[in-house]
Amino acid sequence: MTQILPACYVIKALALSLILLVFPAGYALAQGIQLPHAPVRATLIPGGGNEIGLQVRLGPGWKFYWRTPGEGGVPAQFDWSGSQNLANAEVAWPAPRRIAIGQVELYGYTDEVVLPIRLLPAKPDEAVHVHLTLDYGVCKDICILRTDRLQHKAGGKPAPADLDLLAKWQARVPQPAMAAGLQLKAIKRLPDALIVTLQSRAPLVAPDLFVEAGTDSWFGRPDVWLSADGREAKFRLAASATDSVSQPLRLTLVDPALAAEMVLKP
Repeated sequence: MTQILPACYVIKALALSLILLVFPAGYALAQGIQLPHAPVRATLIPGGGNEIGLQVRLGPGWKFYWRTPGEGGVPAQFDWSGSQNLANAEVAWPAPRRIAIGQVELYGYTDEVVLPIRLLPAKPDEAVHVHLTLDYGVCKDICILRTDRLQHKAGGKPAPADLDLLAKWQARVPQPAMAAGLQLKAIKRLPDALIVTLQSRAPLVAPDLFVEAGTDSWFGRPDVWLSADGREAKFRLAASATDSVSQPLRLTLVDPALAAEMVLKP
């Protein structure tokens, strides 16, 4: 199903009742069928064992949202309920980047992204049959909400090209902070800002920081101060975070040299 909205309506408070239906329902299978009128193609690609990837290819200028979409956008929703022998599916998100659309800043990807997914079978000795209903949005001058239905049967030998592609994007998933040599030095919450100081074992080059908290929280683009040796970075983010004091903070550092994340308890 493809739906279309003016970009100005795609904000965090977007109500589904505002969606205008434009295109008829369609289905994208794992084989990679291109839907008519769609600037995006979503497919499932096989990996080794119970690893698969959600590959999203975008037309020129179109964007796909990160798990937290930024100032506007609709994060992807995964419904695995039609699957067989699937106890859980763990979706990993490669490091995003900031994308400006007019006065709105989104977090996400352009051109292509692959989300690595680990399938946990209910019965380890039996194959997993994946039936995924994927609700997601893509944006350019307009924003489109889509529902695609994707299928995959585990087993068989993946093509080397699929394994290489999945490994490439797996390498872009932020590591746990400790493994990446990143640690929190200080954090300060102000009524309208959050100040975070991080130390890195490896020198940072051009670090950015994405902060996630509760659904009512928002954190802007940070001002960044980097030490001369690149091993300490201080970030000040404008914040409108009505519930962040009681919610865990998830910090994702993105730098050309590394990507890492940590979760801070209230």
